[in-house]
Amino acid sequence: MKKNTLHKVMATALVGAMAMSTLTGCGSSADNTTADAGTKESVAESSAASTDAGASTAVAGIDGWEAFADNVTLQIPVYDRGSSGNGCSDVENNYWTNWVQENFGDKYNITVEYVGITRSDVMTDYAMLAASQSLPTICMEYDYDKLASWQADGYLQTYDVEEFKQIAPTYWETMVEHGNDAYTKLDDEDYLVLGYRPYGNTTYTWCTFYRQDWLEEAGFSEYPVGDNTKLLELYAKLVENGHQYPLSGKKVSGAGIDQNYGYRDYPQDETTWATTGDYQIPALSTEAQKRFLKWENELYNDGYYNPEYYLRDASEAEADFINGEAFTWTGYISSSMNVLNSFYDANPDAKLAVAVTPSTWTQDETWGSSASYRPGTNFGMMIGFANDATEDEVKAAMMYLEWLNQPENLFTMQWGIEGVNFNYDDNGDPVAVADQTGLAEQQGHNNNVDYWCAVTAVKTLGSIEKDIQAVTPQGIPQDFYDQILANYNGQVAIYEAGKANSDCLFATAIDAVTEYNQTLYDLYTEYRDKLTMCPKDQFDSLYEELSQKYLDAGYQEVIDERQAALDAGNTTRLQ
Repeated sequence: MKKNTLHKVMATALVGAMAMSTLTGCGSSADNTTADAGTKESVAESSAASTDAGASTAVAGIDGWEAFADNVTLQIPVYDRGSSGNGCSDVENNYWTNWVQENFGDKYNITVEYVGITRSDVMTDYAMLAASQSLPTICMEYDYDKLASWQADGYLQTYDVEEFKQIAPTYWETMVEHGNDAYTKLDDEDYLVLGYRPYGNTTYTWCTFYRQDWLEEAGFSEYPVGDNTKLLELYAKLVENGHQYPLSGKKVSGAGIDQNYGYRDYPQDETTWATTGDYQIPALSTEAQKRFLKWENELYNDGYYNPEYYLRDASEAEADFINGEAFTWTGYISSSMNVLNSFYDANPDAKLAVAVTPSTWTQDETWGSSASYRPGTNFGMMIGFANDATEDEVKAAMMYLEWLNQPENLFTMQWGIEGVNFNYDDNGDPVAVADQTGLAEQQGHNNNVDYWCAVTAVKTLGSIEKDIQAVTPQGIPQDFYDQILANYNGQVAIYEAGKANSDCLFATAIDAVTEYNQTLYDLYTEYRDKLTMCPKDQFDSLYEELSQKYLDAGYQEVIDERQAALDAGNTTRLQ
């Protein structure tokens, strides 16, 4: 199998980029969008050789572009999140895909086509597209391991960095500004360009909403984040008050399942962190995963989950919350949230709240739980170009990334049309229209994020306060701004205290991950249900038995290869 290796010299660069994440993630995002003037000059001076289509090199960037002589088809992936999660109904053909065609494609003789990718089954969709030799021109995902797997499997082609700088100088400047140019190489060659992730040391846009009225009815004043002993007391009281299966329940599926960051000991052991800390492969056999699953076993056996949770998909759990039958619901926030709109329609007198991460870290001595979480890094979407894309198609893709990165285009894709999708407040800041249902111009999921994520993972207005205000749900009976800001501040405090660490990154191939990832995922979903539903007194012995089977099925090889990379100095280090 072709190896997917980062250049070994990058081991130091990776550490530097991770350190930069610590410095930039907490501050004002005004600096996130301001490129250094010297950088602009250096990029402009690094002209590549002249090309005959798509990008004239007389001037770097958009001012030097010319329309292609012959029409070029550019295919761009967009997540399809299903009927309840897309916003606009058809992710491949809607007002905004047509807007891109009219304002970008038509000008440069490019036919822009969007390709729907099932959000919960990304790897399968890409594998099917590769098998049929119909990969989109741009192949992109948020996780390094996925891009590395695609490169190893031959999905991607290399690109000329100097050409990219010439065609897309603004995009490259942003990469350099935040240290993301350190991540372009796979197998010693340039394969990747990377979007930016503001506030990468937090996950503040991923929020848990809970029934504040139920909590108060149970005699509690606040949601005890990370304190499982108090949570058990709360859940017991909820059932006593007549709320059957208050935690609802759904089957385990999708990337990053069952993360154990809130069950680890801090400060972490570096070897454990490097060899089993990656969220892509569930860490069955570790103490942290045992704590997490023992907690799940407790909740199931105590009757807080629907006993048939393993047969239920995410939409059923969401429906439980909307219908007033579940205590919590967790998801990404945005100014317009159909889940909350539907919830208040069905429960007009209900009161919700957002779970707030405490600023002081403590660990539950009985369950080993805490409010720790998985922070990200400075990079957002990682982008490669399909192996069978023509030279002109790759140029068109580069042009698209640069065009989308222009402030006026990015703003329109993120906010929409004034008076339709947003209005300006008294401070001159845009405020999204809460309910866009039925509009021809209705934006996609989370204000079109799946269309502009190639540039940035989060939209910014210059400060965390403004940015949180911009994504706080609007048009509903309650305002969650203060709680979302408090949750952000709590996460920053835990991060700065060293109680939340980004995953280890590897500067060498971990072939076992590519070989065993799917096998281990399938095994884990099976073993996880067995461990959740077994009698409490059988949990420890069953965990030991299934852990050994999991190790034998390939996880031990993953651990050993990661250990070798750590020993050889080919990884980031625990900060």
